[in-house]
Amino acid sequence: MRSMRTFVDWFALADFRSERAEFYRDFAEMYQRNEALVNFLEGEIANANLTRQRSRARALRIVLDRHEGGENASRVSHLLEGVAPRSDAMLLTAVDRAVDKPLALRALAVAIDKQRQMLRLMLACAALPAVTIPICYVLIALLGKVILVIDDATPVYAQDALWQGMNGWARDIAVFAGSWGPQVTLALAVGLGAVLWSLPRWRGAWRLRFESWPVYGLYRDFQAGMLFCAMAMLLRTGETLQGSIDDVAQRASPWMRWHLGRVVDALEENPNGTLDAFRRGLLSPHLLSRAATLHRSSASFSDVLIQLGTSEGERVLARVKRAAVVANFALVGLFASVATFMGVASMTVPGTFASLMEPANLMALRAAYDAAHPLH
Repeated sequence: MRSMRTFVDWFALADFRSERAEFYRDFAEMYQRNEALVNFLEGEIANANLTRQRSRARALRIVLDRHEGGENASRVSHLLEGVAPRSDAMLLTAVDRAVDKPLALRALAVAIDKQRQMLRLMLACAALPAVTIPICYVLIALLGKVILVIDDATPVYAQDALWQGMNGWARDIAVFAGSWGPQVTLALAVGLGAVLWSLPRWRGAWRLRFESWPVYGLYRDFQAGMLFCAMAMLLRTGETLQGSIDDVAQRASPWMRWHLGRVVDALEENPNGTLDAFRRGLLSPHLLSRAATLHRSSASFSDVLIQLGTSEGERVLARVKRAAVVANFALVGLFASVATFMGVASMTVPGTFASLMEPANLMALRAAYDAAHPLH
């Protein structure tokens, strides 16, 4: 029953979550105007009903009920738990600690905007492979069937002559596509699902080996950007570096908690080696080099993290875009190249077949085959 209610809430709050950056900005204005939270929520619920924003009204009613419940009524992270996505948890914890809550909430809204930009970028880059790859697969399968039909119609003594060079490669591809094409496609789909599932969960030494791979690298860069934003908010309140890490780790994903634990262990071994502590896999070489550059002219590493959290969003977005474009061309180029190759083969194979089927050529091929296989 509880799982059903959770699913219903997730579905009903989907619109609110997609537009939550606007709510965070409205929330910031409430603090700036010194408006009572109850008045704000009741007024916004009425506005949401007036404009037929059912998802927003439902979300605000949940927040209002929690506030009136009394327990942790002033903690933003508690009020929005389950209402906002789990990915916002790190930043909402930082909002709780921030002295200037309007500034922190606006920074959170900017971070959400960056997240949505990255998501839109990834979806846009995935659109071309999603359309092109199935078309290429169908073409490869159809052209492969044409080649296999010709193979079946070719006499045994003419096959060696027909399947030479490029024609032979095309036949191998056709045989593979006909025998294993559906299984390979299913395996790729399952593999992609497993990769997406593993992003926030997989930990350990082997994960470190994969952190520089395209999908895992993109996830690491994005999560590092969100981490820096949360750390910047906490450090500005006067919180210590290790205290900020502990606060963020409480609401982070298993993958992020694991990385932050490695950072804390390194700081316990060498409290002054802050840059080396973050060098243990959490930061990509690009972010690590940027941190080293800022560290040379900063009074403390906390200042470095604050600067990374407030100014590195565009750099991370640019790297995500470049990596997505490269992955896009690699995937589309692979399948398009095979489809093009099969298209060319579908013209050369019938031409070669027609030439070999001429009586004079058939007789010569039959004589050569009989000489090489006297028992046949």
